[in-house]
Amino acid sequence: MHATRISALAAAAILAATSVSARSVSAAYPQSVADALQDNGYRAELSTDSEGDPMIISHASGARFAIFFYGCENNRDCKDMSFTASFAVDDTITLGSLNSWNSTKLMGRAYLDDDNDPVVMHFVAGVDAMPAPTFKRLMDRWEIALDEFTDFIGW
Repeated sequence: MHATRISALAAAAILAATSVSARSVSAAYPQSVADALQDNGYRAELSTDSEGDPMIISHASGARFAIFFYGCENNRDCKDMSFTASFAVDDTITLGSLNSWNSTKLMGRAYLDDDNDPVVMHFVAGVDAMPAPTFKRLMDRWEIALDEFTDFIGW
């Protein structure tokens, strides 16, 4: 009976470990990112960018954003990701105001794109087997950054 109980506990531990790893997020598996987004209540549309690398379109804080994948080999086995949102606004946003934003924010580096529209992004390096709670924390922080940035630019 004792051996049976130990076997049952070992099986439960293996199942729990498998369950946790199944919920992990990895840039090499973009579907895992899309699944994690959906698990946290976000929409996630998995597609490809202009170079054929994976990308995900989602929404938070009333804004559309994309997750781009980097360090990919033949459009697969990606290593890094960036969360990026751009906003078409009038030309009232200046480089000086974005520099001010960048000097006070840890998450959400901002710049002006080729059309002088503000863009906010956050690069995440080495996304490999990120635990689900860590990804949730990342999304919570990204949503705060998006919310603050849209307020900052008056969008």
